[in-house]
Amino acid sequence: MMLYKYFSGVVLAFILWYLMFVVKPIENFWIMMVISTSLLSVISITTNRKQLSFENFNYKEILIGLFSAVILYLVFFAGKNLLDVLKIIPNHQQNISNVYASRGMLPAWTIALFLFFPVGFGEEIFWRGYLQRMFSEKYGNTKSFLLTTFFYTAIHIPTLNPVLILAAFLVGIYWGLIFIWRKNNIVAPMVSHMVWDPVIFIILPFS
Repeated sequence: MMLYKYFSGVVLAFILWYLMFVVKPIENFWIMMVISTSLLSVISITTNRKQLSFENFNYKEILIGLFSAVILYLVFFAGKNLLDVLKIIPNHQQNISNVYASRGMLPAWTIALFLFFPVGFGEEIFWRGYLQRMFSEKYGNTKSFLLTTFFYTAIHIPTLNPVLILAAFLVGIYWGLIFIWRKNNIVAPMVSHMVWDPVIFIILPFS
């Protein structure tokens, strides 16, 4: 029963991401993404509503989230240029283009709004607010961080896109560390994720 409690959410996330990227039961990627992240966020919120209590929201946490989103964008900008120079991932430019291929499915403003909420919100409140928090109660901060980062990266493997998998690995580390730094307060990593997603995908994309 204990194993079911700790890993059922992971299994569900794997199923949803596999359906979204491989099976594609719904033709529009963004509709499937909204459904998936909304479902995961409901699981997190119903399990621990206190993480969204007003006392967790303050100017410091919000500013850290905004500033960290800027830093992460600059890191990815530098990383993209590094890939262009080193060419360590074959066809990396095509892989990046594939990540952006779904932009034409909906108006840009709609996608940006969805990426802000519920996608960025839902992913962060599930992976860090629910999974990493829950793992930390049993395994401690280090193991919970490693487990969450591993699973967050692994669900992207079925995409067979090395750039997307690498990106998931890096942001999993980044937001996971912020979550630990802020003593399991979800606000800063959540704000960071919600802002970074629409910026890198719609506002200032790399492709």
